[in-house]
Amino acid sequence: MWKIFEHKKSIKQINSLPTEILKRYEKWKDIVSISGPNGLKQIKGFNDEPLVGEWNDHRSSRLNLQYRVIYKIENEQFFVQVVKVTAHDYRRNNMKDYQESPIREKVSIGESVRIIRELQELSQNALSTLTGIPQSTLSAIEHDKVNLGVERAKVLARALHVHPAVLVFPGWNIEQKEAA
Repeated sequence: MWKIFEHKKSIKQINSLPTEILKRYEKWKDIVSISGPNGLKQIKGFNDEPLVGEWNDHRSSRLNLQYRVIYKIENEQFFVQVVKVTAHDYRRNNMKDYQESPIREKVSIGESVRIIRELQELSQNALSTLTGIPQSTLSAIEHDKVNLGVERAKVLARALHVHPAVLVFPGWNIEQKEAA
């Protein structure tokens, strides 16, 4: 499991993100913590790419047109900084100024499905075609009116190129939870 750390200077900015961006960020963290950097490459909408120049050892993932996650991988730990995409925001920071990332916004199972679907640039109809799940059922799942269920979770995860836990257990940290 990958650990995610945030730079101290970014925490205030992260806490003030619009709710929808914060939810996308939480999904980004779920994918990273479970699947690592290879999981990000499977999600088209993140447009994950290496940075060049002064940021040569960093990568960038898109949360939307305005917000990106700038991160660096060190010893299988993600160091994360969320910045607006403007030249003056790409300042290099000292890696010791980072702390582990908390969950700031709860993301429901339905919201998880919708966010990942949108990041994959798929409509509900296209996802329905890929999975065989009726579009009306997908809509009900995304609005948390129908339980996802294990089999549907597997089918959707396969079509969306994510681990099923990204959909079914958003924000769950295996190291902090104990079995009942």
